[in-house]
Amino acid sequence: MLAPSSTCCSRRLFRVLALLFFLLAALQARAQAPDTVDVMASEQRIAEALQVYHDPGAALTVDEVQTKRFTTNDTDAVLQSGRTVHWVRVVLRNATNREQTRLLYAGDWSHLELYQQNETGHTLKRTGQLLPIGERDVPSYKPYLRLELLPNSTTTLYLRLQGDINLYKPQALRVQLLPPDQVSATNSDRLFGQGIFIGIILVMTLYNLVLFASVRDRSYLYYVLALLGTGLYFMFYHGFALELLWPNAPLWNAHSFPFIVTFNGLFRVLFTRHYLNTQRTMPVWDKMLTLLALLYMLPVGMGLLSYLTPLDLLQACVSLIGIIGGLVLVAMVLTSIQSLRQGYRPALYFLIANVFFVVGALLFILKENHLVPDNIVTVYAAQVGIVAQVVLFSLGLAYRLNTVTSELNAKVLEKERLEREKETERKLLIEQQKNELEVMVANRTAALRHRTQELKDTVRKLKASEHKLRRLNYFKDRFFSIISHDIRTPLATLESFLNILVNFSDKMKPDQMQKLATHTQVSVRNLQALLENLLQWSTAQTASGHHVRFEPEALPLAELVNRNVALLKDTADTKQITWQVQVPSALQVRADAHMLDFVVRNLLHNAIKFSYPGGFIKVDVEEGAGSMVTIAVTDQGTGIGPDVLATLFKLETPAMATKGTVNEKGTGLGLLLCRDFVERHGGTIQVDTVLGQGSRFYFTVPLVIPEQATDKQLQLEGEIC
Repeated sequence: MLAPSSTCCSRRLFRVLALLFFLLAALQARAQAPDTVDVMASEQRIAEALQVYHDPGAALTVDEVQTKRFTTNDTDAVLQSGRTVHWVRVVLRNATNREQTRLLYAGDWSHLELYQQNETGHTLKRTGQLLPIGERDVPSYKPYLRLELLPNSTTTLYLRLQGDINLYKPQALRVQLLPPDQVSATNSDRLFGQGIFIGIILVMTLYNLVLFASVRDRSYLYYVLALLGTGLYFMFYHGFALELLWPNAPLWNAHSFPFIVTFNGLFRVLFTRHYLNTQRTMPVWDKMLTLLALLYMLPVGMGLLSYLTPLDLLQACVSLIGIIGGLVLVAMVLTSIQSLRQGYRPALYFLIANVFFVVGALLFILKENHLVPDNIVTVYAAQVGIVAQVVLFSLGLAYRLNTVTSELNAKVLEKERLEREKETERKLLIEQQKNELEVMVANRTAALRHRTQELKDTVRKLKASEHKLRRLNYFKDRFFSIISHDIRTPLATLESFLNILVNFSDKMKPDQMQKLATHTQVSVRNLQALLENLLQWSTAQTASGHHVRFEPEALPLAELVNRNVALLKDTADTKQITWQVQVPSALQVRADAHMLDFVVRNLLHNAIKFSYPGGFIKVDVEEGAGSMVTIAVTDQGTGIGPDVLATLFKLETPAMATKGTVNEKGTGLGLLLCRDFVERHGGTIQVDTVLGQGSRFYFTVPLVIPEQATDKQLQLEGEIC
């Protein structure tokens, strides 16, 4: 047996060892226990309170990872490249007496999984930049996760963060808790601000496209394509491309960047070369610009390899595009300075416009490559520079057009001056040699008359050209007046519908959603009809309408009418309108298919527009004298007042745009085109109307003469033989 003193010492040693073991266990438990974060009413950024575990094999489940030792987040650490999965644990406490909803944002990771502990285990939510919009927990271009925090509760969250490509792999672990109202307000600001920017790009694109159609100068075409590339890039950058263009292709969205930027950069280089005429005046600079354009093939190839193979080249592609883009911007400025030194005045607008754009774009490129801070100045500097560039470039293109016109006028005046001097010399010579050179005088007089006639022809052509320019300017003013007044209303309607969907879709019933979708569809179709009339009118009026082909052929009238009735059936159904179509199936007319389609469709659309809900529309045909057939569209709608009736079908006093029975908009251009197209067929178009009772629009087109049909059939048989 042991002595009493030995037994006492053993007991003391055992107590000391037990106490040390207990202290070590407590310290270890304290090291692994995460800090509790109280949820605040405003935005929160959480970094130090996060506990992390790095899973290099990317194979652990949430149950397995809970047994691992988590460490405190090192806020100064930079996450390295690789396929490591990062687990983040955080404990949130809702100390209030009401349930709180927060949107959690942990960065633009490829895939994010949120495990929220509850009484039965975990609830799983997914999001991520490589997940389609529809499969994300919050359908947004940003990878948000929705948290529902019960009152007076503590919730443990496990976040699984995976970056499959380096582009979607943040360099630090951060978590933001955002109130839904703040996210909604930020998204509304994004829609509003970027909508204004895209609208400016679209208007200036249409303006320069009209100029290109008028003068056929390739500078305008290249500039239009460069503007389209710019608009598409910022749609990509601010998430509109993913939300609107390819919501189910997030992998393509990540790889579309090099193709969009290359499209934009190539046409900017082409615009610079053509606008400054570098190929003729500055061949060395022209070769340099061509080389820079060819360099864009490198990021395109890298983007294709990254998209089609397991190689991850996107981050390197972003850096390479930034270098090439910076070189292109600097080259554009230097080339414009050299052109201005050579005396080319339009280069002044080009230089000033590029100074604004280059400063903004370089700040943006440096921000994208993490060389300057990410703030409101670096984010929007490029867009501000682009708006300034667009305005100044448009002035420069207009100045360039005026310069070319002035040079042509100067050449004509110089030619006239030289002709006058030659005429004076001839007269003196004739006076001196009158008696000896009568035959020569007669010949010279004939030549003089010929030259005088040429001058008169030149003056007449100049006057005709001036008249044409005045006419084009009138059409341009009318075109933009219609765009500014008539397109704004349907766009505002669409915006209001979309705002309702964005802000209140979770509170709306299915029938309300269906009704809103129906109204949106009607608004889109009205906008489509408006744009179609605008484009048809613009094409028909340019160069007196000679650009519109007229190719008459034998057409089955019943098939054409029924096709257009079917096309507008959905529009009529929204107003519960019934039809009565009485067209003989064997009846054929000789007409241009596109023009006759346009006339019938416009008259049917107008009948629907001015019919009351539940109304009735009748389409009938009547054969008349002179091998002509009358096609009539009758409605029981609002009818036409005397003031509007007096302006129908007249170009000098265009018809006033009248709203339909459910506030449909129009331009008043459709009936002008109808009259033009009908008259090209040798027919007429008229209207009988009673205000408040309805209208009957009817027009005539030629019938197919049997001999014509037989001759055409024989010709076709001969070609087959």
